[in-house]
Amino acid sequence: MLGVSFLLFYLISVSQGRKNILFIGSDDLRPNLGVYNDVNDDIFNSPEMVTPNLDKLASKSIVFDHAYVQYAVCSPSRTSMLTSRRPDTTHITDLQSYFREIGGNFTTIPQFFKNHQYTSINVGKIFHHGAKASGPGGDDDISWSEKFHADGNDIYHGNGNSWEAVSKNEKPLKDTVEANWVIQRLRELAPSALLGEENFFLGWGLHKPHLPFIFPEEFGDLYPLESVSLPRNPHAPFQMPDTAWSEWEGLRKYDDCSKEAIGDEHLGEINATLPDFKVLELRRAYYSAISYIDMEIGRVLDELELLGLAENTIIAFWGDHGWQLGEHSEWCKQTNFEVATRAPLMIHIPQLTDGGLRTKKLVEFVDIFPTLVEATEFPTLELCPEMSNETELCTEGSSLLPLVNDPQTVTWKDSVFWQYRRGEKVCQDCTHIMSIMGYSIRTDAYRFTEWVGITYLGGNNYEPNWHYKDHPELYDLINDPEENVNLYNDPAYSEVKSQLRKKLRAGWREALPSV
Repeated sequence: MLGVSFLLFYLISVSQGRKNILFIGSDDLRPNLGVYNDVNDDIFNSPEMVTPNLDKLASKSIVFDHAYVQYAVCSPSRTSMLTSRRPDTTHITDLQSYFREIGGNFTTIPQFFKNHQYTSINVGKIFHHGAKASGPGGDDDISWSEKFHADGNDIYHGNGNSWEAVSKNEKPLKDTVEANWVIQRLRELAPSALLGEENFFLGWGLHKPHLPFIFPEEFGDLYPLESVSLPRNPHAPFQMPDTAWSEWEGLRKYDDCSKEAIGDEHLGEINATLPDFKVLELRRAYYSAISYIDMEIGRVLDELELLGLAENTIIAFWGDHGWQLGEHSEWCKQTNFEVATRAPLMIHIPQLTDGGLRTKKLVEFVDIFPTLVEATEFPTLELCPEMSNETELCTEGSSLLPLVNDPQTVTWKDSVFWQYRRGEKVCQDCTHIMSIMGYSIRTDAYRFTEWVGITYLGGNNYEPNWHYKDHPELYDLINDPEENVNLYNDPAYSEVKSQLRKKLRAGWREALPSV
């Protein structure tokens, strides 16, 4: 045993070269983790979450309390993050369009590392899977050296309902099978990685807690029904514009959540939510699914440690957007609300974050790409030009390393941006361009959204005309962090609204960090 330990120490000490990257994503995960319990208290109510493995990772990472996606649905959010371009650049606002066909031939995070001699490995859902959204092969295959998806014949798919506590007698769940594969692949990578002969970028995308909320039955025991409560704010915000509303079809398609099953023909309309018993069931199932994936992540992180790879591996963990669990009578994502756009983000960089860091500064998912590039000591990505659809490699974000150096730095950006579309198609063949866009800006104190018209410019191109299609939204996040009262028409906030409108229309470039 002593000889094995000495050999492991020797291999670690002689390893040369750049750091590896373990890039872990989770589908539809809002920051409902133990490490975020205190931060979440003002935004949504939840039982004490049982996520020991992600909490442990957080203890040696920089944790971002206020990290925001650029679009609250899978493919647009992931495309934006993976290219470090915002949705108006990628042109991805739906689940049926491929950025290389309608946006540009942008270099992605895994493609960048593949181009720099890393072995780039896709496991599970990193890009939104499918040929329409991610090209031939379904995973933006040009970005990867290799990929793995669990065989559908080997896994349990659920019973057709929105949630299920799965018996041990069933086949394993997809995330378990793929975690097993990640562990085996890390074992194969370890010898050459420890010797500095090979670097890897391993992107592992877990499928849960995405609907249906299915999880091994023992995880339900972590959340007795009496520990689960209804949302504190079960009603749409006062003076919310109708355009802001999503009818959450993604949940209503399940057998147990349909209009027929619930007996409510208005289900999905504003303030028409599920009955209390179903709300409690779904909330409990969502929490249970989170604890299930936490266990799978823990197995992989334990193996990384056991193999000696943790000393030279950056670990980035993220959720692709938030999720609504009955707050405002909303479900799923597909809105501009805080609970839909705020997502978990933590990054472990060996030697730099080992003691654990935390920041309340506003950050965006377009910031992840330039951060990983700099953390692996490659040259800094250049800021994208105004029109960057012909530019393969650049960033519309900012490296997060200044926050690693000083989590409270006063020179960081003062606002972040996101958007969501509404309306009708503006042309026959452009499913990604709709007639209305809700553009949002969030500062430390406010969230302001304008629902404006879109002018079609031909081809795949469009721009906002800034003509109102519905009244705006203004929420005072200091006094109303749950976004329950829209203050757009309150005279006391007229100057605030004017300033935020100016900042929103000036755009993200004007909000970049000063250094």
